[in-house]
Amino acid sequence: MPDLSLTALQHCAYAFDLTDQKLLFITPAAAQILGYTSTDFFENPALLSEIIEPAYRDEVREKTQNIQDNSLLSLHYRIRTATGEKRWIYDQRALAQGAQPGHQVLLGIVDEQSPESFRQKEDAKLREQFLNSLIDSQTNFLIRFDINGYFSFANKQFLKTLGYKKSEVVGKHFSVVTIPEEMDMCQKAFVNCVNQPGKVIKLAHKKRDKAGQLWDTEWEFVSVTNDDGAVIAIQGIGHDVTQKLIIEKEIKATEQKLDTFIDSINDYFFILDAEWRFTRVNAAFEKVTQKNRDEIIGQTIWEVFPIVVGTIFEKTYREAVAENHDMHLVACVETANMWFDMSVYPSAEGLTAFIKDITEEKRAQQEVSWTKNNLEALINNTEDQIWSVDLETRYVYMNKAYRLQIAHLTGVEPEKGNHSYLHPYSPEMVEQWNQYYARALTGERYSIISESIDPATGKLLSFEISFNPIYKTKGDITGVGCFARNITEWLETEKAIVDQNERLRHIASLTSHELRRPVASMLGLINLMDKRNFFNPDNKEIIEHLLTVGNEIDEVIRLIVDKTFIGDASKNKYQAP
Repeated sequence: MPDLSLTALQHCAYAFDLTDQKLLFITPAAAQILGYTSTDFFENPALLSEIIEPAYRDEVREKTQNIQDNSLLSLHYRIRTATGEKRWIYDQRALAQGAQPGHQVLLGIVDEQSPESFRQKEDAKLREQFLNSLIDSQTNFLIRFDINGYFSFANKQFLKTLGYKKSEVVGKHFSVVTIPEEMDMCQKAFVNCVNQPGKVIKLAHKKRDKAGQLWDTEWEFVSVTNDDGAVIAIQGIGHDVTQKLIIEKEIKATEQKLDTFIDSINDYFFILDAEWRFTRVNAAFEKVTQKNRDEIIGQTIWEVFPIVVGTIFEKTYREAVAENHDMHLVACVETANMWFDMSVYPSAEGLTAFIKDITEEKRAQQEVSWTKNNLEALINNTEDQIWSVDLETRYVYMNKAYRLQIAHLTGVEPEKGNHSYLHPYSPEMVEQWNQYYARALTGERYSIISESIDPATGKLLSFEISFNPIYKTKGDITGVGCFARNITEWLETEKAIVDQNERLRHIASLTSHELRRPVASMLGLINLMDKRNFFNPDNKEIIEHLLTVGNEIDEVIRLIVDKTFIGDASKNKYQAP
């Protein structure tokens, strides 16, 4: 038990039986120091607590209840005397065993403390509390070892992260939180710190928490020396970098994926710094420049790619950086006869560019344009009429011949987007054409013959019109394509051929019937003639019959000529004068 001898009776000493809650004794100095006589305290044992100002009373009671055996409790508090005066008191307390078994006695020595002295102690206490609060509020780890490597201090953040209580760490060797694989490394860092006072020793290693989980940490250790320069301790400041390393790993993985992606694309990709020097390129750019990235990185774009100097590309790069906005450009490098589609994105660090070689696309577009123009020329230079309508029978396409023909027939030239029946057609004709389109929209391909009257000549015009459904790539019908051909002359020619064939049939009939009979008679008469005696009187009669048969043949020939050249004046040349 601490020595609380009563030799200095100028102090107020007291003994209080905690078991019986009874004051055993108190020295006369109580009147001078506490402002109450000894009798007052014997009459009212609770007065020892009641004179303490309320603001300090609970703290004094709590600390007194927690006094450990063989320990000394020092208290500073303010009391109010019997006259109402306020005083600062320094009270040292300890526990002792009472004369009666099982009784505990509280022993105390009380002295008045000057305000200045108390303020100094209070300031020191506040500074200590502030320092401890500052240490405990740190998110960093703060630890200290003695020169043998045993913990003498660990802050709350360190203990909380690793799941230890203070008593489980302080006094233990640092190996308690070190994994075996890194023990040698940590020991070397500790020895270096001891042997090199004042030098900061950095260390990155894993700490093992109470549950066995590993934490990645980074530390800075430095030795602590006394006034003689001897190392008395090692202290370290560290922090948990587990999440940081995870994030860095993820960032690295993401960068690797990005690099893989950038190298896999066919577009030319590069990044320039503020001085137009390459900091990053992809494989496609290496290929087009015929240089590997080691030769490119660090060089200016004007050195690596001189072909762009003085072109719209250089102007675009400089304008994007100067005005700090994204730009897009499609242009041709004439010296290389190549087309490029370029997008550039400026930043504080420089410029990022994506360039796509679209030379083949441009050539294909030119070919498509050439083909389209030639097809348009072909379609518009034919007399056949070509047009198409959509699902609502609105015009989608019309060639020149169709426009002119509709304008000629109706007086109104059709336009793209118009309904095909908005022209001045009769309701019956509109319904008929709607049926034509409807059939094609169901997938049927067919042709019709359509007739109309030429308003200028009054002549009947005939057209052969074919209807063809138009399909998407997936097979859905999107409209109808129509082709119309003027077959008026063809029909007239066909009719003339039919008439001619009919006349030929008549000629064949006349030849086979009318002409064959007199010819047979003529041949028979010739056979009857006396060829030896031409002047035979019978021959005269035969010749007269031959003349009659000849006239019959002539009539048949005239009839044949009439049947062959009906309505043709040229037949007269076959007539006898």
